[in-house]
Amino acid sequence: MSQHLKQLSRLVGAELVEPVGRNVRLTEAAEIVLSHTEALDAEWERTLSDLAALREDEGARLHISGVASAIVSLICPAVDRLRDQSPRVTVEIGENAARDRFRMLADAETDIVVTVTGSHPLAAAEEPIGEAHDLLVDPLDVLVGADYPLARAMSVGLAELAEETWIGAGDIRDQQVVFAELCAQAGFRPRVRHDALDWSAVAALVAGGHGIALFPRTVALPAGAAVSRVPVTWPDSPAVPHRLLRAYVRRGSADHPVIAAGLAALQEQGRILTGAMTD
Repeated sequence: MSQHLKQLSRLVGAELVEPVGRNVRLTEAAEIVLSHTEALDAEWERTLSDLAALREDEGARLHISGVASAIVSLICPAVDRLRDQSPRVTVEIGENAARDRFRMLADAETDIVVTVTGSHPLAAAEEPIGEAHDLLVDPLDVLVGADYPLARAMSVGLAELAEETWIGAGDIRDQQVVFAELCAQAGFRPRVRHDALDWSAVAALVAGGHGIALFPRTVALPAGAAVSRVPVTWPDSPAVPHRLLRAYVRRGSADHPVIAAGLAALQEQGRILTGAMTD
């Protein structure tokens, strides 16, 4: 690392770090260099896109990383469609649950990240690194046991469930963050007694009477599960609590022919799912 810093210092003609006790800190020159890195990275991605356009007939690889529920409902159907349209493109799909998907994106270990955000837009400081493309607004239902008093209700307000025992459902880094934010907006802190990453495990816990859970509408229930889905509403609002599925790519890479084809297939599948839920 020190050799890289020395080489970069010689290249830009300025010192990039300075000693502070036993540590070092960035100099003003380093901060200037850093302020330009995002634009430089984006321009490099556009350069790769232009070069790729010259060899479209050579075939290519596309790496997609996404949360499990997106793999089932969005990514796999989109890749099936892409395979028919562009048979020379080889697609690799990974859940990468134990890794930082956005670090993978920045390091070019993956080309598209499909992940979950909440019902409300993130502040600029909270937005993950990358260029965002909305794919699907996925309503959240409450999953209750088949014998639960609300099992046959037409809908229920989220605030009405403040005293219930909850199951923390889905990935703790995104889906459960959305759940906590929605409960806070409804004015309560949920009493979470169990949690499960796998949606089939969540359904089993609910069926066993261990609690209730917010369950994405695009996630299929296990066959024969003794549970009921009840739509969740906000008071005095036509909107419903939901999660937003988004695709992220490196800035400047969306015009790369292979990445563009992947994004288009994902967006088309999002439109198909939206139509199916509307019907």
